[in-house]
Amino acid sequence: MNDPQANREAFACRLCQRALQEGLPLFVWCESLDAMERFDQLLWTFQASSFMPHEIDDPKAPICLGLTIPDAFLKAEQKVGCLNLTTHAVEAVQFDRVLEIIEANDAAKAAGRERFKGYKQQGITPTTHQIK
Repeated sequence: MNDPQANREAFACRLCQRALQEGLPLFVWCESLDAMERFDQLLWTFQASSFMPHEIDDPKAPICLGLTIPDAFLKAEQKVGCLNLTTHAVEAVQFDRVLEIIEANDAAKAAGRERFKGYKQQGITPTTHQIK
């Protein structure tokens, strides 16, 4: 697969699958309505042999897709993760774990570095993982 967007979305699906396996409720923050609807469809079809339970704007779902962070996640007593598919930094203190996918191109790397700086300014030391 040489399509960077398709690679990114497939990897995001694998991160959602891993969150489900770990029992971590996950908010997937999407950049636009179009991106959210595309990712919703991808989660339905990601694996023919399994189903990834998810909903749009339903914080009770194991995986919640949305354009804005639901208040219920901000007040959650249980651990909640955030898969950030936007170009904006998350207020990371709202979540127990923030996941981001940085594509291997100069523009994405530059934007990722800016978000990294933002997280450090929030007092968080991000851990990076290089995925090949």
